[in-house]
Amino acid sequence: MSDTPNRNDPAGPEHSTDPGLSADPKPRPGRRKRRGWRVAAVAATSVLALVAVVAVGTYALVNHVASSIPRVRVGHLEAATRTGAGSHSRGETVLITGSSFGPTGTSAPVPSPPEFSGLIMLLHINPNHKAGGVVSIPPQAMVFVPGVGKTQLWFAAEHGGPNLLVDAVERLTHVPIRHFARLSLNGLGEVVATVGGVTVRLPETTTSFGHTFNAGTNELNGLTSIYYARQPSLSEDGRVLRQQSLIRAILQKISREDLLTSPARTFHVVHAISRALTVDSDFTTSQIVSLTKALGGLTSRSSTFVTAPAHMVGGQELLRTKICGRLWAAINQNSIASFAKRYPWTVTPDEVP
Repeated sequence: MSDTPNRNDPAGPEHSTDPGLSADPKPRPGRRKRRGWRVAAVAATSVLALVAVVAVGTYALVNHVASSIPRVRVGHLEAATRTGAGSHSRGETVLITGSSFGPTGTSAPVPSPPEFSGLIMLLHINPNHKAGGVVSIPPQAMVFVPGVGKTQLWFAAEHGGPNLLVDAVERLTHVPIRHFARLSLNGLGEVVATVGGVTVRLPETTTSFGHTFNAGTNELNGLTSIYYARQPSLSEDGRVLRQQSLIRAILQKISREDLLTSPARTFHVVHAISRALTVDSDFTTSQIVSLTKALGGLTSRSSTFVTAPAHMVGGQELLRTKICGRLWAAINQNSIASFAKRYPWTVTPDEVP
């Protein structure tokens, strides 16, 4: 008998004479294959378990961070118990304002209320959470403020804080406001840093707090984003446009790079946002997290930024009543995008002065 190795014998020449092995070489590869699958299955299960533990842990951290956001009591908000099932078809609207502090932590360089900047806007999320819009209301527009009379809208915050501001905006727009949020502009700088910077466009070269912004595209970091939003030489309306532009740039960066698609990324973004926010006391932690994720899903195609149209009459800024009425109705009907198509000149441009 030849000593030549049997190439089909996985045990090699040393065991080739064993009839028990040479008779059926298939069982051992089969057992190895089954063992291989079991090892792979156990490994995959272990990895999935680890991912689940990390996800649950990070989710708990996200909720802990969101729960630390300062709360204030705000009246005149549309309660969920009153809206009931109808709220699902109407979507959700949040009144957002800004703090009046500049990049150095000192008061803004123009007269303003102690707690609010001129930023007054309605953030509306459609019922499907896949589209929405932001409607900015000029802060110096003359409106009726309960208990005060006809005055500039932003004075409602000075006279009565968020309670009166919410009441005045609801009376003006007839839009049910579910929640209130105040953004710290310094905190927005931290958000910009967390998302890795944002891009804005300017029509001409300008300087703010010693920093030069070039005409065209500018990459903003945490500090320069605040210089951009609070440029002293701009009018209050101009600064509001800058702040709205900055918020839009942040939302687009979050959406474009899917920064809220994993628990870990969500934690970092929510942590930064939490340091910039003060919200009403009825705004639950889960609602904040849900709203943040909804904002992360809005793309430039699914979100619309518009400014309520106004004009100057006798030295006063007055809202264009007829067109604004259609805008308020569009918010309630989840059709801000349709309004923007009909009145494209109300859309806040990507390039603001």
